[in-house]
Amino acid sequence: NNKLIMQGLASSAGWKRLIEKRNVAAGFSLTLQDDPFQPTDTTSLYPKGIPVLALFTGLHEQYHKPSDTALTLEYVGGERVGKFAQQLTLDLVQLPERLAYAKVERGGASRGQREGLRAYIGTIPDYGSDIKGLRLSDVRAGGPAAKGGLKGGDVITEFNGKKVENINDYTAAIDGVKIGQPLKVIVQRDGKRLELNVTPEARN
Repeated sequence: NNKLIMQGLASSAGWKRLIEKRNVAAGFSLTLQDDPFQPTDTTSLYPKGIPVLALFTGLHEQYHKPSDTALTLEYVGGERVGKFAQQLTLDLVQLPERLAYAKVERGGASRGQREGLRAYIGTIPDYGSDIKGLRLSDVRAGGPAAKGGLKGGDVITEFNGKKVENINDYTAAIDGVKIGQPLKVIVQRDGKRLELNVTPEARN
């Protein structure tokens, strides 16, 4: 669908210029996200003083499941993204100086080893959305979110009594949940405010 999410731009002031230059030819519909503390592999590098950039095309129902087989891949789009990343890498190595690191303070609570880490909700966030709240691209069939009435397109504005304005707020809110204990979720759906109840389950 030509959408590409670029995460971690705040880790260096130089990223945006490089990305915009290369996208003139690539022609992606880009979503640029500043936060370098995304739930992805690059996050471990950032605290060590390394600028990071993650390329992401979004989640789907089979994401990180055994059913996520070769049939779910979109090969033409994958090749385009790969070439785009290759060109950015070539630009990096040709810079007269290393890309400057920019320090950003991490927001939200530290996750730690709490029950929230083991709780399963079954939501699929839309990481490309830039609206206030957490928009869901979908929910996993048969999961707690689906059982509670959440749907793809819903925008979560409050979760378990905590205000949600972005993915970091949502992640922090999940920290406080207890498996088997119902919680309240407030969403916006088609311009209406809905209050739903979800019961977290144990993650397999």
